[in-house]
Amino acid sequence: MIYAEFSLVLAALAAAAWLRYRLPVSAHPLSVLLNGISGMLFPYSHRGRATPSARMAADMRYPAVTPPPHTANLHGEIEYLHGDVEVTHWYAETSGGVYHLVTAGDPGNEAFIFVPGLPESWWAFHHQIADLCADYYVVAIDMKGYGQSDKRLNLDYTNPAMAAEVAELADQLGLHCFNLAGHDRGAVLTDHMTHVAALKGRILRYVRMQQSFNEPHGKPKPPHFLMKTRFGEGMFSARNFVTVLYCGWFPSNLSPATLQRLDYEFRFQGTAQALRKYFATTNFETELADRHSYLFKSMDMPTLLLQGWYDKGQHPEEYAHAADYVPDARVQFVQANHFFHLENPQSTNRAIRQFLAETAAHSTHQPAPSAQSAGPAAP
Repeated sequence: MIYAEFSLVLAALAAAAWLRYRLPVSAHPLSVLLNGISGMLFPYSHRGRATPSARMAADMRYPAVTPPPHTANLHGEIEYLHGDVEVTHWYAETSGGVYHLVTAGDPGNEAFIFVPGLPESWWAFHHQIADLCADYYVVAIDMKGYGQSDKRLNLDYTNPAMAAEVAELADQLGLHCFNLAGHDRGAVLTDHMTHVAALKGRILRYVRMQQSFNEPHGKPKPPHFLMKTRFGEGMFSARNFVTVLYCGWFPSNLSPATLQRLDYEFRFQGTAQALRKYFATTNFETELADRHSYLFKSMDMPTLLLQGWYDKGQHPEEYAHAADYVPDARVQFVQANHFFHLENPQSTNRAIRQFLAETAAHSTHQPAPSAQSAGPAAP
């Protein structure tokens, strides 16, 4: 009897130790289950915290709009990356909702738009922003449902609709021509941007990062079938979701400070509910069919398929013939995992700059029309 009770106590202690020390970094199905349940029971989010003594831009070049609820930064607020690289926060209203974005660099330079994926915000590209803003006008957007962008549940979260809305943003910012990059879920959206009629001929180059292309998504696949459910909302709401993703599902060796900022940007109230709505609108099979049926035909600009070599679900051999599907494409790998733009920013920035230099002859940058004169884009 004593032995049985001792065994139960020992098992309980072992389970508690595993939950305490392994759950935050485990990709085990039990970890997913326990995190999803914990998120359903104890959802974890915040409403944003204002910057103490925020510094505001002297050049308020874009008209102010009312930010969505539960945001932190002010329209025109300045933040510094790497200590001295200045970025400015803005909000802009489109026909489909209000978007949060940041800009960096000289607005007279050729523009470069970045669109992040799950579970990221504009800040996930902070290394690329800090590097490229010396030569480009860099714009990084929070996708609708993420960060400080709109999260109302009555909005249209389909990729074609959001692609048309980002085209509206480009017009409002006065960006006649621009380079474009999307990562993960952001790459699905930027694929659709190549098909927006109002952007025809305006996307100078396309950097497509970490997303399946001409072949079905390799195994293991992310559980999108769960992400559109109440349990999926619980996964997004779980306190450990960001840590599990960056340390368990895709080990990335990111610093605690980086993980903390990524977690903060993902935790704005309403994110989990909006992401569930988004995943109800799409799936891998539909996205693959869209690419083969019409999106590949729209990718007529120089295109770089930039992939992480060690992503366990997107295998390098799946991209052996990817460049055959669009007229001017090339494939390059970064020695890192899924989030290579954070894990190995030096190689990522070098690959992007090399691509920009090699395709400079294709650039037809023209002075941008003023934001006041630019009209909304139609899909």
